[in-house]
Amino acid sequence: MWQLWAATAMACFAVMQLLFAALVRRGIDVAAVLLYVFGVGALFYLIHVRATRAGVPRAPRELAMLVAAAALSYIGNWLLVRAVATAPNPGYPVAISGLQAALVTLASVAVLGATLSWSKAAGVALCAIGVTLLVR
Repeated sequence: MWQLWAATAMACFAVMQLLFAALVRRGIDVAAVLLYVFGVGALFYLIHVRATRAGVPRAPRELAMLVAAAALSYIGNWLLVRAVATAPNPGYPVAISGLQAALVTLASVAVLGATLSWSKAAGVALCAIGVTLLVR
């Protein structure tokens, strides 16, 4: 099931990036685009958390991790949308950013104790090679 969720997310993010490129190319500031997107998204999450009665983290370490994630999200999204808006093809910065999958895969081995086979390591290398060929 996670594969279907991931494929659906990929489609949503692809359309989202195209919308970002179109909006910024129409003269809307990147920060304004992201303010609107994250403001509306925050409302959706508030409704979702309340409806599902999801537990909200309160421990200091978890809150610190969430603040760090929010700061990284702010920087990463701002820079990615700027890159998408100015690149000759919006797909190029999205492809480069997509290498986060390779980084997460490799870092998960050390940080989370995940496993990594030689064939999966080769897949990571092929992803990097593919992105390099795409954006050259």
